[in-house]
Amino acid sequence: MYFDVNGKQVFATTGGKPFDNGKPAVIFLHGSGLDHTFWGLHSRFFAFRNYAVLVPDLPGHTHSDGPALTSIEAMADWLDDIVVALDARNVSLVAHSQGCLTALEFASRYPERVRTVSFVASGLATPVNKVLLDAAENDPEAAVAMMLGWGFGSAGQLHQGPIPGNSMVAGGRTVMRGNTPTALVTDLKACNAYGNGRQAAAKITCPVQVIVAGKDRMAPAKATAELIEHLNNPVVAVIAQSGHMLPQEAPDQCRSLLKTFIFSNNPAT
Repeated sequence: MYFDVNGKQVFATTGGKPFDNGKPAVIFLHGSGLDHTFWGLHSRFFAFRNYAVLVPDLPGHTHSDGPALTSIEAMADWLDDIVVALDARNVSLVAHSQGCLTALEFASRYPERVRTVSFVASGLATPVNKVLLDAAENDPEAAVAMMLGWGFGSAGQLHQGPIPGNSMVAGGRTVMRGNTPTALVTDLKACNAYGNGRQAAAKITCPVQVIVAGKDRMAPAKATAELIEHLNNPVVAVIAQSGHMLPQEAPDQCRSLLKTFIFSNNPAT
């Protein structure tokens, strides 16, 4: 669906059901250079279990009006504008990679909005490899290849996706090419500049979970450990054989962990 936020059109999918703000909401946040399609399987699961689901494209990504936002803090405030515009209530945030930084900021700035936060494949900070950052600015095609090569573990590289005949790497390439040259490099610069993770994590009081990819080559293990350390009593799970694109590489395991956590802490009637 399309809706207006601050005079700009925002696109979001709703998991195949109309968005109903009378139900508890699950909002999914995508990572750098990606879009709503990243969370297709998970969003549909919750939409058909009596949740109001929203998977927005960030500004300047795929179907949402630009320009792309230049800081994690701006993304958190934009997310609040969405929540207010749609009067979303009892929000469970599910975030991946860059989206986790946005979730950190949002949950610390607007605690009254949030019932739970699920961090998937991220850390307290997301420093970006200088080679990748330079490529995103000067050779976007090379940057896309790097992110897909580093981002997917063996399941993605060997085309062992959950949908027969579908290549996760090819799908990711299509989406990320559509978000170059401006959105991808803007996202990566925002991640690289973000330094408020420690302070934000300490302010989050709602239940939180962290789902870790055991073969993650993009979220440094040290940063993930720091995230877990600075959150208040997080529920932690490790999917040992997955790479950074965990929700697509191990969708059933990821969905099961999200289901148990969200159903327990933000139940739908």
